[in-house]
Amino acid sequence: MSSRSLVLVVFSFCLISVEGCLTTLVRVETTPPGAQVHYDYQPQGVTPTEFEVDWYGKHRLTLDHPEFGRRVEDVHLKAPAYLTFPMDFFTAILPFKVVDRHTIEIDLSEDATSNTEEPDHESEGTQQNNP
Repeated sequence: MSSRSLVLVVFSFCLISVEGCLTTLVRVETTPPGAQVHYDYQPQGVTPTEFEVDWYGKHRLTLDHPEFGRRVEDVHLKAPAYLTFPMDFFTAILPFKVVDRHTIEIDLSEDATSNTEEPDHESEGTQQNNP
């Protein structure tokens, strides 16, 4: 094998083995703040709070506020376009961390007319070393 071919093989192996990291964060904010948050029945803290999630799709958000009581919302997290085929392959091999942020804002003083909230969606790529 020539040295040029060897360099190409080593470079290709390094490119494939260096995998970026995708993190999906959900931030829950309420008006007024101070509601206990349960995301898919797991406690996540008191609003405003931010936590990492493992998958996109439909989720159950339960908010317990001492003054306004309990509010249950079904939320749907949409995957960003860069996670659809075939772009997901290239996103996975990026040499830096990609952070996908979703913000859910709920006004607890208003009546719940709909139990579906469409979260704001924001994605950012940040240059960091792999975790």
